[in-house]
Amino acid sequence: MKKLSISLIIVVSLVLIGWLAFNSLTRKSADWNFIQSVGGIKTEKPVETEDGYYLPILCNVSGWDSITVKPITTNSSLFCLKTKVSIKENKIYLTVATGMSILGNNSTKCKAAKLGNLKDGNYKIYYKDKSLNEPLIGEFTIEKQVR
Repeated sequence: MKKLSISLIIVVSLVLIGWLAFNSLTRKSADWNFIQSVGGIKTEKPVETEDGYYLPILCNVSGWDSITVKPITTNSSLFCLKTKVSIKENKIYLTVATGMSILGNNSTKCKAAKLGNLKDGNYKIYYKDKSLNEPLIGEFTIEKQVR
């Protein structure tokens, strides 16, 4: 019984290590040139929920949708795994993380990004990659209603 438990722990550990290695090797932050090659990216007005604001993102890494430009690349195995967000004052920076999916529950279309609680004001949204170029991809204004 003890050998079976040890064997099971080893197998589970190896599967977990393999999954983490696969995920880290295939996940990549998409640069601006890639985003443009698959049809671009744009945002819509944030939606307010009980746990803060969510920013709808229109981006399809498959290259099958023309969001802001005509796509020139198609991908059949890449998925939009996550949209990373960082906020500095009234500037919001987005980065799309792409990769392959072994669980099969991912989509080529990016989901809304959680922004959290925002103060009143005008916000500008930029795409951030490793280059110094930070293209503007959207903007919005938050005006909370006084009740």
